[in-house]
Amino acid sequence: MSQIALILSGGGARGAYQAGVAQGIYEVLKSAGLPMKIDHFSGVSAGAINAAYLASLWDDQEKAIKNLVDLWSQLKSSDIYYTDAINLGKIGLKWVSELSLGGVTGPSGEGRALLETEPLKHLLKVKLDTSRIANNLDNDLFRSLIITAVDYYDSTAVSFIQTNKEYAPWKKQRRISEEAKITVDHILGSSAIPLLFPPRPIENRFFGDGCVRNSHPCAPSIYLGAQKLLVIGVKSRSNTIYEKDSHAMGRAPSVAKVVNLLLNAVLLDNVEHDVERLIRMNQIVKQAENSPNLSYKKLDFVFISPSRDIGALASKHMAKVPRIIRYLIKGLGSLDDANELISYLLFESPFCSELIEMGFQDALDSREKIIALFRE
Repeated sequence: MSQIALILSGGGARGAYQAGVAQGIYEVLKSAGLPMKIDHFSGVSAGAINAAYLASLWDDQEKAIKNLVDLWSQLKSSDIYYTDAINLGKIGLKWVSELSLGGVTGPSGEGRALLETEPLKHLLKVKLDTSRIANNLDNDLFRSLIITAVDYYDSTAVSFIQTNKEYAPWKKQRRISEEAKITVDHILGSSAIPLLFPPRPIENRFFGDGCVRNSHPCAPSIYLGAQKLLVIGVKSRSNTIYEKDSHAMGRAPSVAKVVNLLLNAVLLDNVEHDVERLIRMNQIVKQAENSPNLSYKKLDFVFISPSRDIGALASKHMAKVPRIIRYLIKGLGSLDDANELISYLLFESPFCSELIEMGFQDALDSREKIIALFRE
């Protein structure tokens, strides 16, 4: 029986979309009389939260998915990062101190990010029982959980793997594997968006968002034996954000527009590039299928991504952004320019619920592909 991997990419609040897709996949398979058999859970950034959460509750799939949807649909930004003026003021003062006096005093090691995510740490400790992951592995409910984060010291994407199966560790260019018992710290590290959220220490090393330096997000699952991939992205299929502003050529981009571009390039593009790579490899395999020396096999996969522009959707919910965050973002440019940035930080129920609904519908629209993937 082919091993199936669920691969979840990242993007802050966009992770709510993945919860909706998971719910849709479950309903599609249930209506078709097929089990939702997942052998490998692989997550980066916000996808790390979703992957670990599902893995911890996989002994009751319906409950796991319902609880994940409930978690995202009830979120507030204050559950993820401090939104009050006092804490944000302290962070701002640390940044000002380092930038203005750093040449004299040297770096303090503080003020490493624009926001502080202690509330997220508390939320995960309350909502996520990582000890259940080992129990579910021991009961053969799945084969592995993979959480990838970037090691800021040597710029390597480290795939932390929790499994009770034998596998061949890998050490490739800027990508390595490490066996680990996944904890909240691994998840916080993987979901620490560069500059926005602080790096997290794991065994005396500091880690950040798993999308960084991760040019092959599908690879870890394949190395562990997956022959079928279910990949859920969070980047909109359309290119409307760029088309919308094409009339503004000749006008210098705002800082917010530049930040949008950088965040999308770092956090969202890699999974699309890896899917394109899979398509090309499958085409090569098909063309050479009669070759006796062919060592590659076709990899079946389904890729589901947002059918609508999430940045544009975030624009509709600007009023839900915490007031002081909205004020600070305006310093980078107009709120319209910052809609992609805001979509990463808008951990608010109305926005997340709309993403969940979109994900659910996108999964239903992929019904035939999903059934074909899970049917042997």
